[in-house]
Amino acid sequence: MSTPTRLSITLSLLVVACGADPGADSGAGTSTDTSTGSSGGEGTTAVPTGESTSAEPTGDQAGTTDASSEGTTAAEPEHTVPGFGGTFTVIGTAEHGLNVVRDLEFNPMAPDQLWTYNMLSHGTVIFFDPGTDQQTSEERIDAYGQHFMAYVSSAAFGDNDRFATCQESRDEWNVGPQAPDDFMGPALWSADLEIFAKVNQAFPPDPLEGSHLDMLHQSPLCMGIAHDVDNVYWAFDGMHGNIVRYDFQGDHGPGGGDHSDGVITRYKDALVTRVDNIVGHMEVDHATGMLYIADTGGGRIMRLDTATGTNTGKLAGDWDGADYTGVEGADYQVVVDGLDEPAGLALHDGRILVSEHGTGDIIAFDLEGQEVDRMSTPAKRIMGITIGPAGDLWYADPGANEVVRVDP
Repeated sequence: MSTPTRLSITLSLLVVACGADPGADSGAGTSTDTSTGSSGGEGTTAVPTGESTSAEPTGDQAGTTDASSEGTTAAEPEHTVPGFGGTFTVIGTAEHGLNVVRDLEFNPMAPDQLWTYNMLSHGTVIFFDPGTDQQTSEERIDAYGQHFMAYVSSAAFGDNDRFATCQESRDEWNVGPQAPDDFMGPALWSADLEIFAKVNQAFPPDPLEGSHLDMLHQSPLCMGIAHDVDNVYWAFDGMHGNIVRYDFQGDHGPGGGDHSDGVITRYKDALVTRVDNIVGHMEVDHATGMLYIADTGGGRIMRLDTATGTNTGKLAGDWDGADYTGVEGADYQVVVDGLDEPAGLALHDGRILVSEHGTGDIIAFDLEGQEVDRMSTPAKRIMGITIGPAGDLWYADPGANEVVRVDP
């Protein structure tokens, strides 16, 4: 792999009295005045149709290996939240394989790996030593990603070298294009680089289908996912409009198909509203068991007490032979309302960090919903956010196909 070239560009800003068109292009290395609190923009990405940018599933592919690190400095008020700042360093672009990147997560078992999740490639780009002079990257696309990572909206790592993804899909492809049948939900994966997008890549299946470890199928158009414990994850079910708990229990191994040990619990009155192509991310506060949710269409941050509610028994419509039941009466509260398309969400140091797609801002709230700080960004369409190992803030911008680190 080649040694990356590191570019540092610092641009001073002119404060402009009239706001620019929020949909105007602003590529890497350009600046916007972020002192006003609203520099975000609108854009469009394709509604899932079953079409991919690749005509055929191709398995893992070697991506580019040079680092991109263009800094954008903005006139920014002094911030009270560590991680907020006025310099935005682009560390990944379409040249690395980003293709409508909507989420990003550091691997807790290998914190030098930043995994990014790309809607239109149905796959990942993994950055190694991101943002450093040693940065390299690799594109990984499973041969069956058009089903198991179809129009991926979100991902969450567990603490067992595994992660799960949610797909904004109605199952438009299943070993070939098909009419949508809603056989779709979260998928479980290994983060072992000898397994993920490496094993069972023969096409058509012989008989195993790719490297996924498990999948359960009660949440088409899934917009967000959060890890709880072991192989338990929470999902934002965009089609049915509520929160669902998925316990994969023991996985079936790479490429298998037995889902019958799954436990699926639908929280019927934990309501959320999907907005096409805009994520609604979530995170569990492991100290309290509270699940925080970006309810994109509702313009709200919600909090679900995962220890509450009464199981009301079996639900109809199970695809997997799993234990599929409903819960009612859980404690489900509005923490923040009046937001403009909340999208990405992260918990850090007793604060809720939220990316506001409608404005391009990242906002910090305390756990009771009081705003404590706000930072404008030059993002075209900000979505996923995450905290790096050093406590720095990173975000995904699918409108610009960029992964960006926020610097002081």
